[in-house]
Amino acid sequence: MAPLKIPPELKRITQYIRRAEELDNDKTKPESRLVAYYCRQYAVQSGISLAKSDASRNCLGDILAELEKEKEPMSAFSKEEAYVVSRKFAVDVFDKADAEDRGGVANKGTAKTFYAAAVFLEVLEQFDDVSEEDIKENKQKRIYAKWKATEILKAIKEGREILPGGY
Repeated sequence: MAPLKIPPELKRITQYIRRAEELDNDKTKPESRLVAYYCRQYAVQSGISLAKSDASRNCLGDILAELEKEKEPMSAFSKEEAYVVSRKFAVDVFDKADAEDRGGVANKGTAKTFYAAAVFLEVLEQFDDVSEEDIKENKQKRIYAKWKATEILKAIKEGREILPGGY
């Protein structure tokens, strides 16, 4: 399936849609389909207030149509189960990037993995009834992942050593 064309005024939701499209192609993990669904749902929630043009509204309509196709299979999961699966997925992606970084083998791929983890952690914000501890940890990991992705890419661009670890 070709990537969805997203109008400029909906640029902010592109990251969620691209992650969902990547997960659509991942047949190795059964949870990918669920996480893709919630990435699209978060994109729609985030995009509604941004959609001013017909092109933007049509784009959101296309995403909603995709969500509607997945609605029945996704209804097998309660919201709480969906959160647990989505959070585990996001944390696993984060941990993969963090292990590469702390192992001293960070590269551009590691930066992309950190960035993807940040997106998946942000998608978790749509879930209600989440413990304060989870909210705090998700936010810390998201901020760190964005920072670390930027740090790795800057180090590569500047030709300097990528320092493992955090702030």
